[in-house]
Amino acid sequence: MASLTPLLANFNANELQLLSSYGDSRAYEPEDVLIREGDDNDHLFLILRGQIEVLHDVDGVDKRVAVLEGGDSLGEVSVFDPGPASATVRAVTAAEVWLITKDNLDELHAANPKVAYRLLSRITTCLSKRLRQMNDRVVDLVNR
Repeated sequence: MASLTPLLANFNANELQLLSSYGDSRAYEPEDVLIREGDDNDHLFLILRGQIEVLHDVDGVDKRVAVLEGGDSLGEVSVFDPGPASATVRAVTAAEVWLITKDNLDELHAANPKVAYRLLSRITTCLSKRLRQMNDRVVDLVNR
């Protein structure tokens, strides 16, 4: 598993191999759905290659929220708080995605707490950056 995502930056080859043994690599074709809005989700997804889109149902119409590609991640919240997915995620192009569940993370933590801590720390940093960006957007909207 290449370290092309910020979540995996600075992990050495042995640590990446360890991580890959606790997750699952999956291939998707264009139009394949990775996650359907409203379905239960407990996965963190790391996009290894390809493009996927994030869609949100607005009055029965799927509106594109984002396009993600190799190096991006999604589902970080679901690792900490499993529950219904807030959006549908669909492959735009052929894509390969590595995913890990909350249970897989718990198993990783039992086997290698140091690597698990580093991954969880990276996930927390990613979520913090996204929260800051969202806070900035809210402030911009309020100040209009």
